[in-house]
Amino acid sequence: MRKALILVFLSVISCASYSQSVVRTCQVSRLDSLQWKDLVWMFAQQDSLTELEPHQSLTLILEDSQGLRTEKTFQSDSTFRMNESVDEYLAQRILIDKPDLTAFWALELEDDIRLFKSLKDSLQAKFKFRHYAMRYSSETRSLKQQLSLQKRGRSKIALSMHNFSLAADVAIYRKKRYLKRGLMYDKMGAIAKDQGLFWGGDFVGFPDLGHIQAFKNSAELLRQHPNLAFEFEHFKSNYEQIYVQKAQIGREDLVQDTRDLLEAMNEFHLGQPCLCDKAQPIPTSAQFWMNSYQQNPKPRIHVNLKEQWAYVQRGSNGYFFPLGFWQRQSTM
Repeated sequence: MRKALILVFLSVISCASYSQSVVRTCQVSRLDSLQWKDLVWMFAQQDSLTELEPHQSLTLILEDSQGLRTEKTFQSDSTFRMNESVDEYLAQRILIDKPDLTAFWALELEDDIRLFKSLKDSLQAKFKFRHYAMRYSSETRSLKQQLSLQKRGRSKIALSMHNFSLAADVAIYRKKRYLKRGLMYDKMGAIAKDQGLFWGGDFVGFPDLGHIQAFKNSAELLRQHPNLAFEFEHFKSNYEQIYVQKAQIGREDLVQDTRDLLEAMNEFHLGQPCLCDKAQPIPTSAQFWMNSYQQNPKPRIHVNLKEQWAYVQRGSNGYFFPLGFWQRQSTM
């Protein structure tokens, strides 16, 4: 009995340890100021892009601590190109109809995509074995395709480097007969790594012999391109669940890349403004404009720094949330 209690205690300590290191929660705190980009992030936090439902517009409303109200509206623009206005291009990411992630982030990832294509072409040119041939069976994927693969168990992750044109799947043939596995994939992987690519055969937990990519993992991609955190943020709970499930049975080693990704996301977000999960009742001061908002349904976020709440609306109804900062979750 005593031994069992010790094991339970050690399990609790282990669980608390990994939760504090990677799982993130919004802690209610007072916010004194916000930027427009913070409001876009907050809206996105409560609006799942996984549904791929576009909006025609997005309205940001900010009341400062003195009660001064300012407003900004973004309209969907299919010709939009990334610029230095962070709030604008993140807003367009929400508004553009079912965006191809590669197309949307093309300017930011241009050099990496060009280099990956060059290395990929070089790999194919160097794969010279009698009776064997290789071709690329899958390269760029849409977000919808990736989520479908994950749902069917053919991928473990919600976002792949395929979504950014930074990965490709390799199919090897012997006399026109497709090989699912075999020594030739190891040889292909060795050539790929010699070229500076990363090979899926080295993945821990979910080896993928016919896969190559431009970065070691998503964490490395995110650290070089922090703005891409906007894409990964919508799947934060999914990545946390993947990691926690393995950590609870002592197999963190199988999801080290997931842990690295969560750490990279935390580096970008810890200490940043957020909407705390628990919705709150309608504030008295908001009653006078609630009817007009509901009669004119459109995506909007209204933040009141004086009373420390945010109202998020996507359709006819909306919800109020307390404001806070992202912090590491503590279970002790």
